[in-house]
Amino acid sequence: MVRNRTWLAFANETICNHRKALKERGFINWTTNVTSKFVENDIVYLFMNDDRSIRFKLRVDKVDEPREDGDYWIDSAPKDHTYKLKLVAEYGGNLLKEEVLKRVGFKGGGSILNPSCNNAKLLEYINDVFKIASQTVTFTLPSYYMVVDLGSGAYCKTNIGHEVFNLMSNDFDGRFYGYLPPHDNPNIKELGAASTDNYVDGVMIVYVQKQPNSTNRRIIAFTDKARVHAEKQSNPDLNRFISEEGMQTECTYTIESDYIYDLRTESDPFVFNVSGEDLQMFRMQRFYTGRHPRQEVKMLQWLVDYLQRKGREVDNDFDFQKEIQEVECDEVLSNASIQPPHYSDGTSGRTIVKKASASKQALKNANFKCEFDDSHSTFLTNKGVPYMEGHHLIPCTVSNTERFWSKKRNIDCPENIICLCPICHRRIHFGRKVEKDHIIRSLYNKRKSLLQNVGIEISIDELLALY
Repeated sequence: MVRNRTWLAFANETICNHRKALKERGFINWTTNVTSKFVENDIVYLFMNDDRSIRFKLRVDKVDEPREDGDYWIDSAPKDHTYKLKLVAEYGGNLLKEEVLKRVGFKGGGSILNPSCNNAKLLEYINDVFKIASQTVTFTLPSYYMVVDLGSGAYCKTNIGHEVFNLMSNDFDGRFYGYLPPHDNPNIKELGAASTDNYVDGVMIVYVQKQPNSTNRRIIAFTDKARVHAEKQSNPDLNRFISEEGMQTECTYTIESDYIYDLRTESDPFVFNVSGEDLQMFRMQRFYTGRHPRQEVKMLQWLVDYLQRKGREVDNDFDFQKEIQEVECDEVLSNASIQPPHYSDGTSGRTIVKKASASKQALKNANFKCEFDDSHSTFLTNKGVPYMEGHHLIPCTVSNTERFWSKKRNIDCPENIICLCPICHRRIHFGRKVEKDHIIRSLYNKRKSLLQNVGIEISIDELLALY
């Protein structure tokens, strides 16, 4: 039995326009008159000589085929027998550029003139990049990103405090502004900007923080569509200040975005291993795309997995809300807060099995009116009542459930479930932080005594931290 292999091959665009052939025909022909011999279903990654990057993943479709891509040759194409290589995927990012590949074992030069399958670690890295790029998530992986280390660096001795605002929305407009050391502006050329640009859009910013008693850093937040300015910005409407040596100092910013994904309460965060050759990873308090490629690929895969998990949670919640509408709830659930929680172990990990009847009772208790604003109206369900959704004020995650069940209290109970219209419910999950916090504070004040009555104690600061 022939074992399929993975190859790295060199495409010389001055001889044949492989790129155009792949885009127009979906395949290219590769001569069999080479030392390296392919077999059907081998994978071939194509390094393009024009932009010095790996751009295409191909599969050996047929062996010993007549040449069909002659129209794409610069001069007359040889009439030889070929391998037919079919296009599988195209990659347009920056993690497979030559300068990045050299950091993971790529030799370059004459070493790639003949197809090679010997550098297993390099090929594994290339495969991982294509795998991440092919996965569907709620955003397209940006070509450029910057990883920013919060709360470190020598500048903290004199300018400490500027970055305390990075993960806080601005009261003026609800947007997020990233404050960096005022004399250490980002190099936006590293983020795809031209030398004449003042800013660049569409950059992913990943915020990390040093772990206690360690040089390692964990991801605490990220945003995928940020604007990064070449120099510090000052705006009277957005001004924030810190006190330094008895004086008020303005906190300028170089990063702005509409939202961030806050991961500070994530139970299984991604951690950068800052040791060995990576000890200088955060020497400048940030690094750019491709500086530490092996760890960056792992980071990107973690972010993809996180967003896919979040997407599944949205889908699961849709199904759960549908179940709430259909379930009958004739008896009053007076002791749900002391009943043991139920878990389910599936392919995506351990989850909580929430009781639709508990949520239905919460909706009935509220007379099917939005508890944030009872003037909000929706439509009638097939049960003849206004459509409303059940929202667990203390999010009903595994970690939260375990935390409160350690005190023998189950948060999947009507006292912890809020009746909301779908707009307010989605605003809590996807709205701007300033709006989200306003709603949660209002609901907390309305539910605090009910929660305390069944032995569930939580402060408003603790609750806000769970969102």
